[in-house]
Amino acid sequence: MKKILLVGSGNLATNLALNINKKGYLINQIYSPNKTNAKNLAKKIKSEWTSNPKEIKQADITIIAIKDDEIKNVIKILPKNPTVHTSGSTSINVFKEHLPDYGVLYPLQSFKKDIKTNMKDIPFLIEANNKKFEKELIKLASSISKTIEKTDSYKRKKIHIAAIFACNFSNHMLVIAKQLLEKENISYKLLLPLIKESFTRIESTDPLMTQTGPAIRKDTKIIEEHLKSIDQDEFKVLYKLISNNISKTHDNSY
Repeated sequence: MKKILLVGSGNLATNLALNINKKGYLINQIYSPNKTNAKNLAKKIKSEWTSNPKEIKQADITIIAIKDDEIKNVIKILPKNPTVHTSGSTSINVFKEHLPDYGVLYPLQSFKKDIKTNMKDIPFLIEANNKKFEKELIKLASSISKTIEKTDSYKRKKIHIAAIFACNFSNHMLVIAKQLLEKENISYKLLLPLIKESFTRIESTDPLMTQTGPAIRKDTKIIEEHLKSIDQDEFKVLYKLISNNISKTHDNSY
């Protein structure tokens, strides 16, 4: 059974631990400066844990699942195990001067530690610095997911940017929508059927073809009225920028 050193105890690290700790792999130690998170996660998967770099143990593979900005620093204190990071935008070359075998194991999904996620249907984008380690990563990823893609650092970053637009930004639009309604004591639940229908449509249809609203109709009078009605300046800016971009993207006329 392959032993894994897991670096991190946050949202992604937690979901990886819950999914990976089986099928020929064992997370034998969790390293995280956050003692509480590390201890809690270790308890869930019956693993050892430490927050002391001097107590980090050797393993067959190290998986780094932490903030992108911290990857460079943590590499310096880790054993020279074959190592991967799980970042969407950090290049594989971050390991180049430190390790003989290294790569990337990036799950294309967002995670929360208090929401258990089955990774079977989540695409894993992998990259390795040599063919031997690439085979090992494919084997590891295949034990978690049925969708494995070999992707270089350049394309992975582009995918990550697209994912931010699709997931993070769209979710923030829902946050704004909720704030606009709550300001007027209107229930956000009124929007739920609309939101569900919008995301259901794109499962079988190009999102370019599902766009609706005043911007695609070039309904400038309605847009102007909306802008006057929005009190928050930052929301006005967003509404105008997005409406202009929709209008330029679509050449429909009504």
